[in-house]
Amino acid sequence: MKKIVSILILVIFSSVSFAETPEWKWEKAYNSVILISSEKSPENIVKLEPTPPDYFKDDGPFDGPKDKNPDDKSRNYQPQIPEYGMGTGFFINRVHIVTNYHVIRNFEILKIYAYNHPFAITNVKVVGYDAEVDIAVIEVLDDIGNDFLEWADTDPLIGDDVYALGHGVSQIWSLTKGILSYDYRPNPGTSFVHYIQTDAVINAGNSGGPLLNEDGKVVGVNTLLISPDKNYVGYGYVIPTPLVKRVVEQILATGQHIKPSIGIIMGIIDDQALYGKLKEEGMEHFLEIKEIIPDPPANRFGLLAGDIIVSIDNNDIRVVPHVIQLLWQRNPGDQLSFEVYRDGEYRTINVVLSKVEPEQDALPYGQPK
Repeated sequence: MKKIVSILILVIFSSVSFAETPEWKWEKAYNSVILISSEKSPENIVKLEPTPPDYFKDDGPFDGPKDKNPDDKSRNYQPQIPEYGMGTGFFINRVHIVTNYHVIRNFEILKIYAYNHPFAITNVKVVGYDAEVDIAVIEVLDDIGNDFLEWADTDPLIGDDVYALGHGVSQIWSLTKGILSYDYRPNPGTSFVHYIQTDAVINAGNSGGPLLNEDGKVVGVNTLLISPDKNYVGYGYVIPTPLVKRVVEQILATGQHIKPSIGIIMGIIDDQALYGKLKEEGMEHFLEIKEIIPDPPANRFGLLAGDIIVSIDNNDIRVVPHVIQLLWQRNPGDQLSFEVYRDGEYRTINVVLSKVEPEQDALPYGQPK
């Protein structure tokens, strides 16, 4: 009996001590996502004018002793303290981090914090950025043993589950779940950028973090909160992975991102009579060239305002995003073959893309300290 009891104890001990730890689905994501803290030092913050604002009352907390130099208006300056910002980023390999450009813009001191590393990481440099797309790449010069995320191979569809990981409203490393709410939201400032929309919770501090699919792969970079009161109300905009990947790969190769240009303004036809006429002619495409911009390639190679775009490089074209997403795969100097419908005839026009010079929105204080 004593021998049997001993064996049972040994079996129980063995099962407790050597049981495998359950695999955590999001461990790689957490070990790949970082917190970015940016700081502007007090000497670079613009001071108030000597006349204080209304909330500086004579009996207020910033009013100096009345019996000492009462004419010295310098006592009314607001105390100078550093300005801080916080955002999210994620590793795409052992040394490079992707984030939003606006997360690091105007910084002077930059610190990185990793989920699996207990110390601030300050030995970093900015490799490059695209202010228009709002993407930046940072290089970490120390090995901290981090994981890194992979780009998704396919675009998510409306209704697919997605996950946002980041530091919204200072709730560090918070994972929120939602769906892809819509697959195209335009950027009013540039036709080259559009967003996908999610209802996964995104707040200030989530900027630059990944939007992940069920496999933990990156489908986009969380960038904008759409809200009337600057708080989450259910609408977040995300830069799609194909555009992010393009920008990042060019920055890593050359230090900058160069965009191609056709030189046209497009939109679905807004003339109901024309729409009816095209329908009668059997046309199923209604994306119209509204305007040709002077000098760029469309003007030189023969595209005209009023042309209906049918296909580009044998890709069926129905809406503006089809054209933009095709441009994400092309570079200046590449040739596009347009099939357009004009005056009742189909025409093929070859256009060589020109180059858009990158915006020089410099980082005012140079590389981080």
